[in-house]
Amino acid sequence: MSNITFLLGRIDGVCGQFAVALQHAQLQVYATIAFIVVLSVLLFPPKDDLDQI
Repeated sequence: MSNITFLLGRIDGVCGQFAVALQHAQLQVYATIAFIVVLSVLLFPPKDDLDQI
């Protein structure tokens, strides 16, 4: 039982470190996601959209 508790504690620690790193890089993450969305819309525009008829 203590092995499971130790494993869950380690997983919680890793998730906490990931959350802190993501919080510090929040602006870069949002900028990257926005760039990918805009680039994908420009490179692959929607075709045969019924709303534009």
